[in-house]
Amino acid sequence: MRNRIMAALLTAAALLQGGMTAAAQEYTTEGTAECKISCQVTSTYTVSIPAAVGLTYTAEDGTASGTFQVGVKGDLLLNQMVQVEPTHLSVELSRGTNGDYLNGKLTGENTGASLPVTVNMSKTRWYPGGTTPLFDMGEYVEISPTEYVYAAGTVTTWEVDDADTYAGTLVFTFGVEEYEKKNLP
Repeated sequence: MRNRIMAALLTAAALLQGGMTAAAQEYTTEGTAECKISCQVTSTYTVSIPAAVGLTYTAEDGTASGTFQVGVKGDLLLNQMVQVEPTHLSVELSRGTNGDYLNGKLTGENTGASLPVTVNMSKTRWYPGGTTPLFDMGEYVEISPTEYVYAAGTVTTWEVDDADTYAGTLVFTFGVEEYEKKNLP
């Protein structure tokens, strides 16, 4: 009786630890039995986006600029990456020459004047360690499962013509994408 109670407790503990929801199978004679095994594998990630970016005006050159950081952490499958990109700043951002910067605009609170801005972000892709994406664009960085890995960004105005308070909303788009990989030696 004592062995049966101990076996029942061990079975219950194993079921709770393993997350099994199926009932145990019991047999009283010799034979064989099947046990189904399953494993759900998913990528998880967290993105840290700035709540606000303040620009500082420089009278010497008539521009304003500010910096921001975007962070990503998580566990990814070896053929997946997290991509985070700025996509809107009052209007849909348009790519500059060679796609290495983005153009948007801010709007004057009092004058309604449009202030063109350039948005740069040093890295836009985070991928798991032990692999390297087949593309070599310099836009990716290795992800950490527990600590944010940051990419720096800047927002810079062109020449400011009108005195005003300018504002806009910078929108980031992010998600998991699959890629072809090459394994590191």
